[in-house]
Amino acid sequence: MSEENRSAVEEQKPAILVNGEEVGDALIQQELQMLRERYAQEMSQQEMDEQQAKIESDARENAVERVLLMQKARQEIAEVRAEEIEARFMALKGRHDGDEEFAKRFELSAEDEVKIRADIEDGVRLEKYFDELCKDAVRPGEVDSQAYYDEHREEFLVPEMVRAAHIVQHPSTDCPVEKVYADLLNVRERLIAGEDFDVLARENSHCNDGGYDLGYFARGQMVPSFEDIAFVTPVGEYSDVFQSEFGYHILKVLDHKEETYREYKEVRYDIESMLFDARKNEAIGAMADELRSSAEIKNLEVVED
Repeated sequence: MSEENRSAVEEQKPAILVNGEEVGDALIQQELQMLRERYAQEMSQQEMDEQQAKIESDARENAVERVLLMQKARQEIAEVRAEEIEARFMALKGRHDGDEEFAKRFELSAEDEVKIRADIEDGVRLEKYFDELCKDAVRPGEVDSQAYYDEHREEFLVPEMVRAAHIVQHPSTDCPVEKVYADLLNVRERLIAGEDFDVLARENSHCNDGGYDLGYFARGQMVPSFEDIAFVTPVGEYSDVFQSEFGYHILKVLDHKEETYREYKEVRYDIESMLFDARKNEAIGAMADELRSSAEIKNLEVVED
């Protein structure tokens, strides 16, 4: 689905009122972006497109819960210090190169700045409410993290990886296949004879952006025709001249790491932090469910101009 079509679909969704407060489109888009980023780590683009309707629905539900929690935070957290709001506003400006650039880039009026400060205040209030809501969450210890590590070993698998550099040439009308192949055979002979790889890469590779060293990659990150060669070429040696979808290559393997697992001591504190966040999210989710059970939530039909 194109971005234009995706935007058109999203614009046609009915507005939502939560206890009389409209769920703003900006908030829905923010939740949508976060979900897309999360799912992009787990799904292909095709799967993302197939799940688009569900992702959009989940984003709207998350936005509803966010508004419910914000409404509760406004009740529970009466005051936010003006100094804290101003400090965050100044930090926001600083991330956009200061007052003038910030105002110019977003064409802000005085009214807009008042709205931004109000949003910042709401954000601070929500953070403080979350802190209060999660104060009884128990921080996990080593017993918890060790148990999680033992039960979820697959999450800590480091796949077999290769670090490789290559010289590539792309056949064209000016540089036919026969010439490319002959040139690379000659380059390989010079490499075997001991000439410097980086020098020959700069002189002969059509990839002239410095991308000779491809870094480490696991299976599935490169096209199969390239990986098939990379994962069987011994470290320090050169492949034969071979073809992939991107041209003809000579490949040098710089390092090869076998599949392994990260050791518990490397990940212990990451696990404890993750488990602690999960416990806090459970407390927040439970409150959101409670608030939703008594909330008045209405979907308003879109009014066509």
